[in-house]
Amino acid sequence: MKSSNDSSFLYLEAINLIDLENYGKAIDFIKNNIDTLKEPDDIALAYMNCGFLNDKIGDYTSAIVDFSKTISFEAELGIINQRSRDIPLSGRSNSRYKNGDYKGAIEDKRKAKKIRLLEMDQSSELDNIKIDYKNILLGTFIEKELETKYKILIKVSKIEKSKYDLISDYKKVISIRRKDQVIKKLENLSESKYKVGDYKGSIKAIRRAEKYY
Repeated sequence: MKSSNDSSFLYLEAINLIDLENYGKAIDFIKNNIDTLKEPDDIALAYMNCGFLNDKIGDYTSAIVDFSKTISFEAELGIINQRSRDIPLSGRSNSRYKNGDYKGAIEDKRKAKKIRLLEMDQSSELDNIKIDYKNILLGTFIEKELETKYKILIKVSKIEKSKYDLISDYKKVISIRRKDQVIKKLENLSESKYKVGDYKGSIKAIRRAEKYY
């Protein structure tokens, strides 16, 4: 790092590597320079970005470790104004799902929902400007409007959608009311499956519901 006090260098260099799709090098660069970050918030965010990058390259075990480090750091921070603490939990849920840990995946997703609801109760005035996992799924935030460190998060967490996604096509022709009904039905299905110990069915229902956002 050119300057231990200038974290923007880390973010800008990481963005360059990510834009070149050198995800492995981006992970190495962030982790090799993570000790230059002074704020726990920034350290947590750095590990979160590595979590999403590891998920992209299919190293789900490393992704789970990185997301777990983020969750540990963020637990000491309380409310974070710029982003929701539901993001690393949902990120870890996705990596656990891909790794075959369905129970861990649904437990993380349930925790993420509870945390987001609590955050909204505690700081409703920040709800419209805070990045949360639903914003990520919807692509709500435009990179140029964000701080550099959050531009990385938006890049690495972006969900790649299939060109032939039938749900995506269906969403275009149904009303908002109908979408809400489908989401609620799938959430209820997830809850009923969770209660009987069908963790795979439970997390699959939630993941399907999120496609209707």
